[in-house]
Amino acid sequence: MPLVPRVASGLNCLELVTVLLQRARQEHPTAGLWEAADLQWWWRQPRASDSIDQAFWVDGAEQPVGAVVFTDWGRTWGCDLIVVPSLADQLMPAMWLRAVDRIGELSISDVEVLVADEDQVLADLVTDAGLAATHQRDGTMWMDAATLSAVPPIPDRYRLGDRTEAGGRPHHMVPRSRSQVAERLAQTSLYRTDLDLFIATDTDAVAAYGLFWFDPSTGIGLVEPMRTEDGHQGKGLGRHLLATGLERLAGLGATRLKVSYEIGNRRAQRLYTGAGFTPESTNTIYARRG
Repeated sequence: MPLVPRVASGLNCLELVTVLLQRARQEHPTAGLWEAADLQWWWRQPRASDSIDQAFWVDGAEQPVGAVVFTDWGRTWGCDLIVVPSLADQLMPAMWLRAVDRIGELSISDVEVLVADEDQVLADLVTDAGLAATHQRDGTMWMDAATLSAVPPIPDRYRLGDRTEAGGRPHHMVPRSRSQVAERLAQTSLYRTDLDLFIATDTDAVAAYGLFWFDPSTGIGLVEPMRTEDGHQGKGLGRHLLATGLERLAGLGATRLKVSYEIGNRRAQRLYTGAGFTPESTNTIYARRG
């Protein structure tokens, strides 16, 4: 099958990478690091990488089968190699060569690549290019939606809400994701206001929030992000919020649920395993610091 290189930027890139990640998930239940919703979540704020051309490979039907995607995280740039599993062996070397060339073209001095710990091929490629494994690692957990437990009660003096009731209220993630977060999320195809949850105090201050994503093309429900604010931790808000979001995902038709966590964050690990998630894989960041 002849594969043809293409480039895309901005929302056109996001649309293409969404199709690519959906194809990858439809082909394999757990392969790869990301869901389509992950990269849609990354779209939540403007970045220098929005306007650059990103490299894609498409098949004879002009459908994406591989991509090298750069993301400006502010302190560093991320480089993600995304490919449908059946073409990984064929495409990965060429994709990494394109990534190395692009790093030079963009004059990126500080770059990170997240590599699955079981992916020795990519680990060797990035190491040979001068990147080194760091102590930054994360893990991925999965669970079947059919195994969900009952939603625990919300603590007194707190209430659950979602963005369907937003009115003119600023988005609760503005402090960490900038002023355009509501507008940017609304530009994505998988975002739903009824899955954008928060817990508020009786004085209407946001105490916790979680965003849940349902992809009807794959049946996957993703949790990204989850946070309980300082001063409200240890009260069961995260358990109630997570269980509510997962219940809503299952109600929409999600059959499998996914969450990622930073290895070493024991509070997050306890929250997710307590909800029924099971660790599936781990990943390591390889980096070259400028």
